[in-house]
Amino acid sequence: MKKEFRGLMTDNLTEANILVCGIPFDKNASVGKGASLAPKVLRELSYDLPPANMLGNPISKTKIYDLGDYDLNDFNDLTYKLYVDLESKTDKFHIVLGGDHSVAIASEAAFYKKAIEENKEPVIIHIDAHPDICDSYKGNKYSHACPIKRALDLGYKDENITLIGIRGFELEEIETFKKHPKIDVYKAQDVKTLGIEPLLLILYSKYRDSKYKIYISYDIDANDPSFAPGTGTPEAFGLSSEDILKLLTGLISHLNVKTMDFVEIAPPLDVNNITSWLALKTMYEIFYILERKSEYKE
Repeated sequence: MKKEFRGLMTDNLTEANILVCGIPFDKNASVGKGASLAPKVLRELSYDLPPANMLGNPISKTKIYDLGDYDLNDFNDLTYKLYVDLESKTDKFHIVLGGDHSVAIASEAAFYKKAIEENKEPVIIHIDAHPDICDSYKGNKYSHACPIKRALDLGYKDENITLIGIRGFELEEIETFKKHPKIDVYKAQDVKTLGIEPLLLILYSKYRDSKYKIYISYDIDANDPSFAPGTGTPEAFGLSSEDILKLLTGLISHLNVKTMDFVEIAPPLDVNNITSWLALKTMYEIFYILERKSEYKE
């Protein structure tokens, strides 16, 4: 019988080192919808993905426990459930499968609550084509264009928010940045000019202190749509999949990243599931990096 995350799943929560949950929700997407199907499709495709990285190294120590899917009827209720089921288990790495980017409003709120309880400074590294810092979009304060603004409202400090890959701005967002000058914004063109390795060194110097606890929010539209066409708001002139992978694995290797999401993967808008496969392959490279990181600590 086929099983998701082939060879990596466990039914024993205690032995798991990675927790996965899905939030199949896309009602707050403003353009193309379909991201609600991503958790289901990603799990189904994972049946056929061998537990090895792209260099042929086995992924042998990863144990994944799937918490299943959560309904999003109320953001406060979802925040509480994610806090109890996900963030309270701090010895594990947490992956949230969206959903449109509005699901991050709840998961980043749960993360914030736990970080403050641990006397840590919560950090968001937002990898996306869009800033998502609108106060509301089309009259909706919970739009997928609003998670960074909701994070600021919650209490995240300006200086603890970094946006990477940005290239699509609402005019309101341009004005909002003037009110929050300490937010670091690395536009896609900045990243291409600077290079991934220099950017990583900047982020290491800023966030390497153990006082920080880091949430990575990864919107698949950070990748150029030539690599990731299956997304609701594709934005031209993006980053390559290889650069995104170097960025993610570099951050997770060297910083205190505890939770990340994969959002805006929309299978109905995809071609031959290549965007879903991209997300899965990226995830498996992260699994391998986490194993190496664990070995180093040992």
